[in-house]
Amino acid sequence: MNAPCKAIAITFIAGILMICSLGCSSSDDEGSSSFAPSILPGALTRMGDANSLTLEGSIVNFQYELRLEDCFNEYRLVDEDTGDITDLTTIVDCRRPHDAEIYKEFTHPATGTDPYPGKSELERWSAIQCYDAFKGFVGYDYELSKLEIGYIPPVQEDWEIGLYRIVTCYVYVPDSQLSGSMQGSRI
Repeated sequence: MNAPCKAIAITFIAGILMICSLGCSSSDDEGSSSFAPSILPGALTRMGDANSLTLEGSIVNFQYELRLEDCFNEYRLVDEDTGDITDLTTIVDCRRPHDAEIYKEFTHPATGTDPYPGKSELERWSAIQCYDAFKGFVGYDYELSKLEIGYIPPVQEDWEIGLYRIVTCYVYVPDSQLSGSMQGSRI
């Protein structure tokens, strides 16, 4: 994305990042504890069945397994017999090619008794926090960077039972992979 486009995008940062975030939907009340790993726009280019697709790294079964400084890949497995689709995320060594890197985690400031703020509000808050932390990690302004920002907010069910209030921020390049850590990369 060139600098003028990024300048426009930053004006609408909350809306733009919400489009790029995990599990966008039209329902503010939608909540699920199942991890929908397809969190990177355009990243699910590795498609195939269980016999043809080689998975690298350890499979993430739960979104909160992704931690600060983890790098990850995404895959889409298609069962040729049933047509069932399974999206998988794997944690990989950052020295290997990877789809994204976790660069920051934030705990939402709500108290344990505060109700779920709604998906849109949580995504807005997440977008702002991740944007604010970007330059400190990459060492370069987001508007000039080739990297994009994504985030994984807690889902409503996990919020309501009080288990998770952490938002995980990650960087990626659409339709491409990263090589090495992006910390201080100035990309």
